[in-house]
Amino acid sequence: MQLTPGQVFHHRWCAAMAARDAVALRDLHHPDAVLLSSSTGSVRSGAERIAADYAQLFATAGAVTTTAVEDFTDLGDTIRVESVVSTAFARMLTYDVFALDEGRVRVHVTGTILPRPPAPAPAQHAVPTPGQELHRRIWAATDARDAAALRAVYAPDAVQTVFGGVVRGADAIARGTWEGWQHGHATRLKAVTAFTDAPQAVCVEGVAGVEVQDTRFEVAYYQVFLVRAGLVTHSVTGLVSPRPAELRQGLDRLADARLKAAQAITLGMAMRVPRTW
Repeated sequence: MQLTPGQVFHHRWCAAMAARDAVALRDLHHPDAVLLSSSTGSVRSGAERIAADYAQLFATAGAVTTTAVEDFTDLGDTIRVESVVSTAFARMLTYDVFALDEGRVRVHVTGTILPRPPAPAPAQHAVPTPGQELHRRIWAATDARDAAALRAVYAPDAVQTVFGGVVRGADAIARGTWEGWQHGHATRLKAVTAFTDAPQAVCVEGVAGVEVQDTRFEVAYYQVFLVRAGLVTHSVTGLVSPRPAELRQGLDRLADARLKAAQAITLGMAMRVPRTW
């Protein structure tokens, strides 16, 4: 079986975590790597500092073992992993987004899906940080259904994960979003529950209201933006609640109910049509 560079990296990462090998983890990072933790709201810079934090984690919780991978999205230079990890004291479903450069980490964003930790309140700033301003621009364009303003947020070669696939290129991202609006799809931000940012990345956890034609529901989500020169190069989104399988089942049940309703209406109309014989 041929492994991608992203898969090779993840295998090495998991092995180092299970072996409590902080030195190996340090070597998996570029010297100026950045780690953002949505669970704690912390930002760590530099491979040595990040490795020291891992050493402290191992001293407290022991080995961190990956027991299952629920989702692995390979974007080439970036991977998103949702995995079940276990320590001597806890079992968690986590998400990790790694921006890689020659097999080593440039940016790592991590958070917990289940159980949900008490996330730190998003910091309030008199002057918005670049990450906060970027987030505001994205939602302002979304609320206004302004595809041009949304397009301006992304780098030309940007990559976006969407439910069930990947969209590549700022033009394709803006066009796909605009087409969704035309088909009655809309998303409204209802709350930001966690916000962590650095010049290289933004991590948001929140609650959004989603409208698909005449159906409305809420989702809790996480979204990671990787940033270069003030523009989004990667937008990676995942569901916290409902989980993807639960959402698919719900939408399938809704589609079945609509089909049955349409069939019942059609049958009723047929029974009322005057017959000539």
